[in-house]
Amino acid sequence: MNKKGLGKGLGAIFTDNETIAPVEEVQPHEKEIEIAVSDIIPNPLQPRKTFDADKLAELTESIKEHGVIQPLIVRKNGAKYEIVAGERRWRAAKIAKLKTVPVIVREYDNAKMAEIALVENIQRHDLNAIEEAEGIKRLMNEFGFNQEQAAKKIGRSRTAVTNILRLLNLPASVREAVSRETLTMGQVRPLLSLENAQKQEKLARIIAEQGLSARAVEEIVKKIKNGEEITFENDAEQTKKAKGTRKNKKTEISIYCRDFQNRLIELLGTKVKIVPKNEKQGKIEIEYYSAEDLERIYELLEQQPKQNKIKREKFTV
Repeated sequence: MNKKGLGKGLGAIFTDNETIAPVEEVQPHEKEIEIAVSDIIPNPLQPRKTFDADKLAELTESIKEHGVIQPLIVRKNGAKYEIVAGERRWRAAKIAKLKTVPVIVREYDNAKMAEIALVENIQRHDLNAIEEAEGIKRLMNEFGFNQEQAAKKIGRSRTAVTNILRLLNLPASVREAVSRETLTMGQVRPLLSLENAQKQEKLARIIAEQGLSARAVEEIVKKIKNGEEITFENDAEQTKKAKGTRKNKKTEISIYCRDFQNRLIELLGTKVKIVPKNEKQGKIEIEYYSAEDLERIYELLEQQPKQNKIKREKFTV
């Protein structure tokens, strides 16, 4: 790739100390080989329990058209090959009915496998908070790491590791809500200061129903601990109306984002996905299939004439 053409924009994103998945960088001495999809098995130490169906479907379509561009990293396990990195690509390749996929074979022990799987998923932001906590706990339990060592292994601060591990002390129903992303880590973390599990579960249900912010939850928990009486709206019609309002907002946001998504797809000539977080924030995912394709997309974004740029519109919900 012509690095000069990337300019400061992408250079600021891809810094030397902030790579996406260093384990997948192919070394000069390594040889890429093709092996049968059926000879590959998932990593039993994989901390990731769920795979986004929409993203997997998009990747499958991409693989049908372009094949698997980036090789999987695997290790030998008897007659099979165990995935170190690239399970989502392997799953998509199976759905796309590919016979073989490119791989790099390396030697790793179980501790290194668990560490790599956890770090890779954290760097890709593929884990929810509970999966991350369980992965760290596994590193500690199975391989004898303390919190300080685990933090260094995954590039987190000791405080961050301590905080995320505390989520495992929440009731199972609350942990499940975080796993499903019905609730966020910020929303449930204040619940940890409530000693009663029933109170934690009850408040978690209210948070989900009313969409309370983390700050609001902190205030409620503070009042509960001070012995103040907390009342919540129990009227069924009010609750139904509130849910309907939120649903209408989500529908408006969805239509708005889909319009921009289609315009970006047309502009960039590649798969684009807009993922709204709320009515004001979200993220844009742009797919590229090679270094040259990334360069092409960057040049389009950098050089697009002003008159052809997407028109900015005011949007209020």
